[in-house]
Amino acid sequence: MGRKRNQGKARKAAKAMAREEAEEVCGNASPHDTTLTCRHGFDHLSEKDICFQYANAFREAYNYKNRQDCDADLSSCLIAAHKATILDKFAEVGKDSANMEIVISYFLSNGTQYILEGNYDAARTCTIFARWFEQCTAVGLHKTQALINRVKIDDANNLSDIHTLVKFLRRRIPCRCLDKKYKEVKDTTKLGFCYNPECTIPNGQGEEKRQNVGVRSARARGKERCDKASQDNMLETSYLEYIASYA
Repeated sequence: MGRKRNQGKARKAAKAMAREEAEEVCGNASPHDTTLTCRHGFDHLSEKDICFQYANAFREAYNYKNRQDCDADLSSCLIAAHKATILDKFAEVGKDSANMEIVISYFLSNGTQYILEGNYDAARTCTIFARWFEQCTAVGLHKTQALINRVKIDDANNLSDIHTLVKFLRRRIPCRCLDKKYKEVKDTTKLGFCYNPECTIPNGQGEEKRQNVGVRSARARGKERCDKASQDNMLETSYLEYIASYA
């Protein structure tokens, strides 16, 4: 017990030190500006770096699918981008957890900077990508979960929920660049989607509740007026289709 406590204290101390170091060099410039002083935990990469190329190829493939098929949903665009970039040239990136962490850090850094600049749409897209790669890494490399959690990815795409967007990025960067912004949005209502096809909430979107009164999934926060059994069944089907496409 004592060893675990000491390990926890060491992790907290390391994170605090990283935040202090990042805060000392905090800046406010475009995420693509090579003079940017605070990169929110991301080390600048050369344009020839395979991780940099992969991240941008994925973004381009995602945008292409989005433009070509206006009716394509988020899942379809992500899967299309995944299939277009994971083979051949970029296979080594997708099979290496260290490389994937670099790609995730790249999108977290960009998303954070876009928040600071007030470009929430661009920040949201970067957050979606970061969420996607976190899920792919957990399922395909770390084996810490069996299925891709579609709910977490979809929540990042919620145009009405700036609270969740800022909170997600703030918890993953070592600097304090989003602390001020989080104080501004932390009291706004957190919204989420319901996956029960018979849900009576308008547009299937409502305020997230902490009590377990009807849920989006076994591990998600509660939703009012949603039937747990039908919703879990819907999610299980979606997960299986999602992971089959990912594979």
